[in-house]
Amino acid sequence: MGKRVVLTNDRTLTSEYRSIPLFDFLSCAPSERVPERLFEFLAPNVKMYDGVLSKAPYGLRKIEAGLLKGYSRDEVAVVHPEHLHEYIDEDTRVVGIYAMDPLGLAPVSMMFTGGQVYFTPINQKYFIDLARMLKEMRMRNGYRFKVVVGGPGAWQFEFRVEQQEDLMVDHAVIGEADHVAADLFHDIEQGSVQPRVRVGRQPRIEEIPDIVGASIHGVVEAMRGCGRNCEFCEPNLRIARFMPYDKVKREISVNVASGTHKVWLQSDDIFLYGLEDKKGFMPNRDAIVDLFKAVMSVKGVRRAQPTHGTVSAVVADPDMVSAVSQVIRASPDNIIGIQPGLETGSARLIKRYMPFKAKPFSPEEWPDVIFHGTRILNENYWIPAYTLILGLPGETDEDCWDTVRLIDRMERELPERIGNKAHFTATPLTFVPIGVLKGDEFFNADNISEGHYAVIYKTWRHTIYELYSLPPSVIRLNPFLKFVLMRFFKWGVNMILRVIEDWGRKLGYDPEKVLLVRYAN
Repeated sequence: MGKRVVLTNDRTLTSEYRSIPLFDFLSCAPSERVPERLFEFLAPNVKMYDGVLSKAPYGLRKIEAGLLKGYSRDEVAVVHPEHLHEYIDEDTRVVGIYAMDPLGLAPVSMMFTGGQVYFTPINQKYFIDLARMLKEMRMRNGYRFKVVVGGPGAWQFEFRVEQQEDLMVDHAVIGEADHVAADLFHDIEQGSVQPRVRVGRQPRIEEIPDIVGASIHGVVEAMRGCGRNCEFCEPNLRIARFMPYDKVKREISVNVASGTHKVWLQSDDIFLYGLEDKKGFMPNRDAIVDLFKAVMSVKGVRRAQPTHGTVSAVVADPDMVSAVSQVIRASPDNIIGIQPGLETGSARLIKRYMPFKAKPFSPEEWPDVIFHGTRILNENYWIPAYTLILGLPGETDEDCWDTVRLIDRMERELPERIGNKAHFTATPLTFVPIGVLKGDEFFNADNISEGHYAVIYKTWRHTIYELYSLPPSVIRLNPFLKFVLMRFFKWGVNMILRVIEDWGRKLGYDPEKVLLVRYAN
């Protein structure tokens, strides 16, 4: 029953996390603090058929589709990691692992584990367990298959070469590879591929294959690349390409056929879709609205939402947000989530590292852009889940206090403006040296300043506030399970808050007094 090519991923990528918004980040939590049985309950597996995944990460589905251009269907299987032994034998030539954060170096994991100083993230633990299992299978049985790791986290092996060797990961493939997957895997079989490969040429639209199996969360790609030139960002290094409406609809139909009726429209910035104004970055309203109309026109689709977007476009064209909201039927019973990068409240750092992020506004206007962008989204029943970056090179405490003051302003003034529609979250992430800033140092979470601590404390306090005030429709579960999980979440976040407060005092910072003093200034 062995397959020539077996594709898999670590256990954290085989769940839809009960469809709770942002709950996928549980995979970045410390493994030492989340018992395995609790993780299994909170993150149940998607359905399997004899170990074959009914749904898989979207990027893995793209590789599968690319491989089928050079391999037969019978030669390739997408398998749950716990069932690999049923599909690997002496005839297996390549085992491909799709990895989001194999070595725990991604910003969320680094933040949640203190830069791996104190803890090991769950995703790292499961990936290493998987790699060691494959290593043991080869050593014990004499199997000759090669292990290749790709996906968003493959870059981490450029920073941890010794771990790649220790885990017997033969190849780490970095970059878009769906268009060359079949040729690449054939070359791997022949032994003509280097340990670390950066795929140079990005695919043209017509070279990007359609998925042939359902994706986790119903994810479908609308575009690749960005163009805002943020120096800390890897997607910025990719040319922006927009998927035609028909291509998007074909992939949605694959998911609908599997029983998925919600679409997560993947992009690095959905409001750049169809962008024509590459100088001023005014959004192409017609292209964006028509894209969502195409999505909602697919028979069987009930709900849709984007993954990422920049709020400067929201402020530049509020009517665009209103039009999209009408198409996807945003309402109190259908709250739309989106993940924008707030990054920092410091106009100085925006100007230095990401001046185009504020376009068509100036970096100096960034705090107002965030405030009014949040207001406009909230008025249309959207909730932004912002991410922040701690430790950008040259960041000062005053830059951090700018961030704290911005969050405080939003927390106080938005409810005054729009009442109980006002909602947002803000999650601080540690700086990771990728993109143009590759070569700089990782943020040292073990040597945290007063300003950095204030950002962490303030954002976590706000997270607790939001958890207690979120609209009921945000979490769609049966009433009993929802009650149990909400009680658990509230207990958990309050426990973490106490840990953060104790940690601050050990560092010599009084959480409440520090923030109160700074607001007074």
